[in-house]
Amino acid sequence: MTGQHDRQDWCGEFTAEELSAIRRQVPHAIQRSQERSARAHTEYDDPDGDQDVYGAGMSRGVQKELRPLLANLSSYSEMQVPRSRRTLTFLGDALIFPLRVGKQMPRNHRRIRLNYLPESRRELLEQTSNTKYVDAGLFELDETPGTEQPARLDDALTLLSEGDTRATLFVPYYSSSPQGVGTIYFAPARLNGRYLEFTDPERLTYQVPVAGEEPAAVLAPVGGFADGDRPRTTVKLRPRPTEKEDS
Repeated sequence: MTGQHDRQDWCGEFTAEELSAIRRQVPHAIQRSQERSARAHTEYDDPDGDQDVYGAGMSRGVQKELRPLLANLSSYSEMQVPRSRRTLTFLGDALIFPLRVGKQMPRNHRRIRLNYLPESRRELLEQTSNTKYVDAGLFELDETPGTEQPARLDDALTLLSEGDTRATLFVPYYSSSPQGVGTIYFAPARLNGRYLEFTDPERLTYQVPVAGEEPAAVLAPVGGFADGDRPRTTVKLRPRPTEKEDS
């Protein structure tokens, strides 16, 4: 199955209210993280008091901004990873895991290489990889067992699952630079080696808040060398020389 038919399949994972919230709030969370990063040198104001700079829309910063935007949904839940500062965000059985892919979105946006993949994150992505919306046998996971890690995710994911229910990985992924946010996609994802494979990604767009909503902060352009306010001086005319001075 390909194209729009695939998207209709995986969209069934969410209610109409959840899909509407994802399409609207994910871009807002990314924009909020970008704005917080832009003013980090003066008023970082992290909600948890962390001093980590989000960078150009750092993924953990986006997840932190997204949580309060989705928290009013009845299917929303959080789960703290044992012996870790990471909090997992769920809508029903869907794990929402934001990911920044770099300064530019790759041309093949259905397959993203993960340059940084620690074992604990590999474990999370493997255990929640999408198996519902791809043809059987299309992707093969590396089943090589890894070394024991101090922060295991087995217990957290086991608590989430009931019977045969299995959490499915959904990734809002985006490009960004200090100048702004680029392209944003959302799709179910499956880990294949060091790559994430996406089934029929849906492109998300940032919607400017309508009248009555709190507007997003307007970012000043990033200054370059010697930029800044300059003092203004009064222009004075040079006096004309007299005839005696000319002679």
